[in-house]
Amino acid sequence: MHRGFFWTLLALAVAASPARAQSAWSDRAYVDVNAMYQLTATTFDGSAHPIDFGEAATVDTSYRVKAAPGFDVGGGVRLWRNLGIGVSGSRFTKTNGAAVDAQVPHPFYFNRARSVSGDASGLKREETAVHLRALWMIPATERWQIGVSGGPSWFSVRQDLVDDVKITQSYPYDTATFAGVASRRVSGSRIGFNAGADVSYLFARHVGVGADVRFTRARMRFPSGSDTLSVDAGGARLAAGLRLRF
Repeated sequence: MHRGFFWTLLALAVAASPARAQSAWSDRAYVDVNAMYQLTATTFDGSAHPIDFGEAATVDTSYRVKAAPGFDVGGGVRLWRNLGIGVSGSRFTKTNGAAVDAQVPHPFYFNRARSVSGDASGLKREETAVHLRALWMIPATERWQIGVSGGPSWFSVRQDLVDDVKITQSYPYDTATFAGVASRRVSGSRIGFNAGADVSYLFARHVGVGADVRFTRARMRFPSGSDTLSVDAGGARLAAGLRLRF
């Protein structure tokens, strides 16, 4: 639903721009300061195989990074007529839970794993992105401006991953109870892309407000035991805030 909403708004912005395509953008530069909301929830699965009691355990974790607020600041310059170039930076932080299902070895017998499951809490996700944007700006009226932009993005992500489960157990140890997880923080960076549309209203010559919708994406890869975990970064986002023109 969020992705369809994004493409609908982008199509409306593109359709509206020919109405005043003959109007040249006269500003020399711009600055945007936004509060944003990351709409897209990110889900992924991971598996770890720690050695417990001399035997490999299996710890399967289903992660879900929910929608989250953040901020976005950017600016750029006009190059020629309605064409400009700019850069913006965005960031959000979210602490989430994850569903954990594990097979934990028996302390006395091999091949007699015990099933343990529970919810891990306090797993943190930090996502920072820098977006390079080619911008086509249309002055729709004297006060309204419509911008369509796109380009490459650089993402940096830090993510807590589950390495092992903590359990409580008592003799004869045939069963175990989930008591938490052991986690570690991994980080990585990747090149992706961004595309979006912005609508601004200038209530004074150099000052206004606006809102934009943007879709960004990159595919991150994190080490997870002997495997590599693929995780999406970015997604659909809405932002609104201050618009400055120079």
